[in-house]
Amino acid sequence: MNQDRQARLTLDQLGKIFERVQKPGRYTGGEWNQVRKNPRKAATRVALIFPDVYEIGMSYLGQKILYSILNSRPSVLAERVFAPWTDFERELRAADIPLYSLENRIPLPAFDILGFSLLYELNYTNVLTVLDLGRVPVLASERGPDAPLVIAGGPAAFNPEPVADIFDLFFLGDGEEGFPEIIDRYADLKTRRLDKRRILEELASIEGVYVPSLYTRVRAGNSTLLVPRPEGSAPARVEKRVLSSFRRSHMPERIVVPNIQAVFDRVSCEAARGCPHRCRFCQATGVYFPFRIKSPSFLAGKMLNSLRLTGYEDASLSALSISDYPYLDETVKALMGELEKNKVSLSLSSLRPKGLSPEVAESIVKVRKTGFTLVPEAGTERLRRVINKPLTDQDIWDALSQAFSRGWRLVKLYFMIGLPTEKEEDLLGIIALVRETLRLGQKILGSPPRINLSVSSFIPKPHTPFQWLGMEDEDVLLEKQDLIRSELRRHRTVEIKEHPVSTSVLEGVFSRGDRKLGEAIREAWKRGARFDSWKDELDVNAWKDAFQAAGIDYRSYLGPIDRRAELPWDIIDAGIKKSALLGELDKALSAEPTPSCLEAKCGDCRGCRLSKKMDRVFEEPVRVPRMKAADLGRASGRVVRYRAIYEKRKQTRYLSHRDLIRILQRSFRRAGVPFLQSQGFHPQPLISYGPALPLGMEGKREVLEFKSPALFDEAVFAARVNKCLPSGIRFLRLEKLDDSAPALSRVLDRFVYSVKLRDLSLRAAAGKNAGSASPPGESRRGRIQELVDGFSAERAAGVELTVDRKKGTLRLSIKNTMGKNPRPQDIITELFGIEGAVHILSREDILLKGPARSAGEGDLQP
Repeated sequence: MNQDRQARLTLDQLGKIFERVQKPGRYTGGEWNQVRKNPRKAATRVALIFPDVYEIGMSYLGQKILYSILNSRPSVLAERVFAPWTDFERELRAADIPLYSLENRIPLPAFDILGFSLLYELNYTNVLTVLDLGRVPVLASERGPDAPLVIAGGPAAFNPEPVADIFDLFFLGDGEEGFPEIIDRYADLKTRRLDKRRILEELASIEGVYVPSLYTRVRAGNSTLLVPRPEGSAPARVEKRVLSSFRRSHMPERIVVPNIQAVFDRVSCEAARGCPHRCRFCQATGVYFPFRIKSPSFLAGKMLNSLRLTGYEDASLSALSISDYPYLDETVKALMGELEKNKVSLSLSSLRPKGLSPEVAESIVKVRKTGFTLVPEAGTERLRRVINKPLTDQDIWDALSQAFSRGWRLVKLYFMIGLPTEKEEDLLGIIALVRETLRLGQKILGSPPRINLSVSSFIPKPHTPFQWLGMEDEDVLLEKQDLIRSELRRHRTVEIKEHPVSTSVLEGVFSRGDRKLGEAIREAWKRGARFDSWKDELDVNAWKDAFQAAGIDYRSYLGPIDRRAELPWDIIDAGIKKSALLGELDKALSAEPTPSCLEAKCGDCRGCRLSKKMDRVFEEPVRVPRMKAADLGRASGRVVRYRAIYEKRKQTRYLSHRDLIRILQRSFRRAGVPFLQSQGFHPQPLISYGPALPLGMEGKREVLEFKSPALFDEAVFAARVNKCLPSGIRFLRLEKLDDSAPALSRVLDRFVYSVKLRDLSLRAAAGKNAGSASPPGESRRGRIQELVDGFSAERAAGVELTVDRKKGTLRLSIKNTMGKNPRPQDIITELFGIEGAVHILSREDILLKGPARSAGEGDLQP
């Protein structure tokens, strides 16, 4: 490497940056279950990069699987990287600090392989940001032999051409076996000191690998699209990789628990991969084909063990169509027997109405209710036959009736507009379905249910029967959105969430694009395009200007394509034959349904090359192990109140109070600490906390109170819980309270803060009030004493300021008024003209009323 491979960034280097960004917890690392290896002992370093923000990337199961597989190998170090939000990007550039991984804070050039997860086309500009901010050339042709190998995989890689100039290679298909094979082969080739071209040629022989630089671009026939043609020994078509056996394939248990809340913040277990249905709009059908399932006993055991190792209070069974998991009813019933005892909720993804049996519905509401989701896609049965969504209106009413009768009050409905052959009656059908849902909910619940209505625009995606059709014009799509919005506006419990049409258009361009688009992507990025999938961040003008500068009419990618034309993505064999897709297109235009792969006979279809890998026999018994119960302490026979003292320091100072609460509660679960929770549909832990620390401030003696049916030994409690906490949080003391003891909020007396005199001097010298500060040394300390002494009597009511010259600190003691207390950072700003004072302050102690004046008195020694 051109850069020292041992270089790592420190928290001290990043601290000033964290002060100036919106959510510093995205960039600190240090989460529970992270794998932090010694970089010096790793033969191969891999950065697993998700080109979107931390909260979204930490919800992605694919990265968790690869992270677990790779780090189980002693010779491989795998660390996570996420796209920085615009504020963090700005600060890193200003400080001339490269983007880094979370575990060891290693800059990107010091990795051997950079592996990007491409789930979405509108993350392309974020890929450029990550590479450029990481000081890695954005074009593959500009990266020399010492640069990391840059790889992409995921659904968006199934048309790799728009970003073919960026990546050294693409990996298509299941990564559990393929990605480690790439790593092993690459490590071997590097030791042989082959040039980059030869290395890429060797890697291209691995099943599932596409190397764009080994192909030339040509215009085939009358089409304006450029298609790749192989040179030398490169394969004419790249077959996606399919896992040899899925039933007991790797499922991570010790997953990283994010320090800040992720979008899907729970244990998610993949029950099945692929989908047996053949919805004609759905790209995922081809990308993840064929349908394969996990062993139910294996699945249940992994889920329960992962819950124990993470402390999560929520779990989910995930699949493209979880209703088609053949053991769903038995698995849910058996799991809930264990989950209910531990107050863990269970949710199901992508539930088809026909798959919601009364037993499943009854089971999943036992702990807590979340939203109930249905995905009709189209407003009429005719249009559902066009898209091959086998769903009648009666199926929808039956599912909603079950949900409402079991107390669900929030329903999420997903529809698309602009579908092939769509008519006005289909749009009116969406409106009618929503109104009927309201009527049905009113009848069963006694009041109108809440409805979250999601409306997105249809995009004719590659590897689907609709890939030859055009996308509807922007103005027409906007008119359809307006019709739905205007008709439903009067229903106050209906919230319409429209996917921006401009976003869908851009997604359509890149999902159907060719290699010419690479220049436009780079041009838009140079003009500031970032996070294009985010409604408030998409800069439509930047993209229009970029297309114009590149000489591209983006609308040309959205029109219909001749059925005989070669397509840029034909280079990828997803497993379903092109002739089968064409046959499905003809059946769609005549509204003719096609049975699912579980119902049809392969001998009659012959539309794929992977039918032998599809699961069809389901005769396995379901055995669910018992979930390990909370085992810390001994039964007391009654409810006991406890007060606990803990500290929040190091990188955890950059976590919000809400994030801290989740971390503490999950640490209790991991440690086996039984604690009381409220009753009802949404049970909450009965834990009281001291006042929230401002983001960026350390707390040395924080306090909480909780109730438990167990008796604890103080030392055993602290030792067990501290082993289950991320670095920076530590319990210091536990105290059993009398039943008559007043609530925590009633005994808070004073809050004690401190700031180092040296930090005051440095900040004052660097700030706007520098002119009032004295030179370094004793004269400056004298100036600080003078300012403290001059603090007005009126302003100082309830506030005591003391300069401790021996410790070199300024101490602030603030009386709790049970109202709005003065903020210590405001006092420091007023006295010394220092902005951002919260980051140099620490809360030293919380003084309580009564005999125990300090919350921290009697702390256990470290």
